[in-house]
Amino acid sequence: MLLSEAAERFFIFLELEKAVAKNTADAYGSDVRLFCQFCGDSNVEFMDRGWVVTWAESLLDKNYERSSMARKLVALNAFFSFLVREKIVSENIMDDVSSPKPQRKIPDTLSLREIEKILSIPNQNRPDGLRDYAMLELMYGSGLRISELCTLELQALDFKNGFLRIMGKGSKERSVPMGSCAEEALRCYLSSARPHLVKKWTGNALFLSNRGRAISRKTFWQRLKNYSKRAEITKNAKPHMLRHSFATHLLENGTDLRFIQEMLGHENVSTTEIYTHVDQRRIREQYERFHPRPHLDIQ
Repeated sequence: MLLSEAAERFFIFLELEKAVAKNTADAYGSDVRLFCQFCGDSNVEFMDRGWVVTWAESLLDKNYERSSMARKLVALNAFFSFLVREKIVSENIMDDVSSPKPQRKIPDTLSLREIEKILSIPNQNRPDGLRDYAMLELMYGSGLRISELCTLELQALDFKNGFLRIMGKGSKERSVPMGSCAEEALRCYLSSARPHLVKKWTGNALFLSNRGRAISRKTFWQRLKNYSKRAEITKNAKPHMLRHSFATHLLENGTDLRFIQEMLGHENVSTTEIYTHVDQRRIREQYERFHPRPHLDIQ
């Protein structure tokens, strides 16, 4: 069977398999297509690990990050595992391919002052401005992923207890507090803005575009970028920076790491520990800036 035909079967499987989250399916599809473009229309039954190694080396030459490489190899492993289950190939050629260990980067964050400057920009006299303000408050106030924010539905809101029910990665549900500022912004959006965005085809999506459908991640990203520019923020503000800032600011103010882990929906606390490095970096910066000893002139 040609590689292109095998890939099409895999894409159909991803589309129909309800246990695979849409974002995961999209990512796997993109990575497998990239592999197919590199290999051309080869016979999948005659492929071996050499094809994968050569492809991986070509990506390294293009300066792909190790974390991106690791994800692409995970996608290929899922692809060839599928081919084995379907008896298209006899063995998974990925079994002997080791994944590069991702290099953990210290996440970029915004200061509280920078966040406040961005929050001051949306025009709250307009429905879309009230929506954006509520989204920004909620993302920073509850540490949501952008995909979680944009797919929120009305039934996720629990104003009585001040919580949100979030469907996170791997369809795992968690509850997170929304905070008084986010709650106030949400109530204002629901009463004064969302009714103006609703169309006859609108469903239960919480945050609506001007077309009456759930706002897309791309649209929110573009609007955040615009607000950041108007607020004269020099950093390249991205939605995930609000989530990183949420976790970092909690840690700086003494919040237990396990609580932050639960709020973020991390399966392992080791993932959350990256924020301790952010805290340590800032402590070092403050030390270098204010401790008198480093600034003494030694005669």
